[in-house]
Amino acid sequence: MNITSDDGDNPYLIFESLNNKGEELSQADLVRNYVFMKLPAEEQESIYKSTWLPLQESFKANTLPNKEYADELTNAFWFYLRKDGAAVSEKSVYQTLKKHIDNSENDIQVELEKLIQFSNYYQRLKFFHEEPEANLRRWFERLMRLDFSTCHIFLLNIYYEYEEEKISLEDFEKILRYLESYFVRRWLAGVSTRVLGNVFNNLYKQVKSKRPDDIVSGLREVLISFDGNQVWPDNDLFRHAIINQSLYKSSGTNDRVKLLLESMEEYLTKEHVGFDNVSIEHIMPQKSPLRKEWQQMLGAGYSNIHKKWLHTLGNLTLTAYNGELSNKSFEEKLLLLRSSNFSLNQYFRDIEIWNEEAIKNRAEYLADLAIQIWPR
Repeated sequence: MNITSDDGDNPYLIFESLNNKGEELSQADLVRNYVFMKLPAEEQESIYKSTWLPLQESFKANTLPNKEYADELTNAFWFYLRKDGAAVSEKSVYQTLKKHIDNSENDIQVELEKLIQFSNYYQRLKFFHEEPEANLRRWFERLMRLDFSTCHIFLLNIYYEYEEEKISLEDFEKILRYLESYFVRRWLAGVSTRVLGNVFNNLYKQVKSKRPDDIVSGLREVLISFDGNQVWPDNDLFRHAIINQSLYKSSGTNDRVKLLLESMEEYLTKEHVGFDNVSIEHIMPQKSPLRKEWQQMLGAGYSNIHKKWLHTLGNLTLTAYNGELSNKSFEEKLLLLRSSNFSLNQYFRDIEIWNEEAIKNRAEYLADLAIQIWPR
């Protein structure tokens, strides 16, 4: 359909009216329409080319072919609206942003610049390869591997403070370490993630209220103060979960678990380690029924021991020889584990038997490492 408007008509207003009965647009489309409706007609094209189009194209470039860029852009706007504590539903992004613009004392162009500024922060957090600072890029990638993007609501404000040089890179990294610890400890302890949206909606406001001039200490104090379903599990609960929780899933992704083991390896070596061709290895093998030599090593009740401890962290390690190790006996596995370049596998140099007690002992060892890596 081609509609010709007069000089006095606002094409964006006409577009919005017609769309009420047409195909549903994304909320990002509606936001764009409304923002440009508010701009002076003579400035719309130049502002579109200089501000909106680059944002739109960068989101398109970062979005997988089967994922609509407009959905991701809408999510960026949703996080922007929630960063200061507002409770906003995902379905009301357009209406809320429209109201925010109408009630703002700022010029519409100022509001547009803020929206684009924070949307670009969102991109660096979500699409970590966009982040120019290598240390931050590493942390952002870890958060995405943990599937912990809810914290981006809070991190939008932190990124702003960092870019404005109100906090240092070192402080930014301390904040990221605490946030990762908060998530990892909760995940391992089996605490529900349902409350995280509300936690991170309000977290920045709570932290600034607690310690206006020391956001790192304020964040730690606020997180420690949480209880119930917002709790940041203490060392005892964390240790218990590491020893007893079945982490590896037979179906689906286990990249979170791999990240735990990678983090422990990096902690032990203090050097850059490549993990591209490395996978998770079950020391006591997954295949059931167990071979006779495994049954004998595990002893009476081997079936229950296998079921209980198979997918716990104490029975997992990293190796580039997953195919070769497979269902072999412990003696055969030891040959490869002891010759491994991974510091994580040097643990097996003094191990001769792999049974329930041995798995629990290694889990205790890994728990000691984890408490250091993910401090509280």
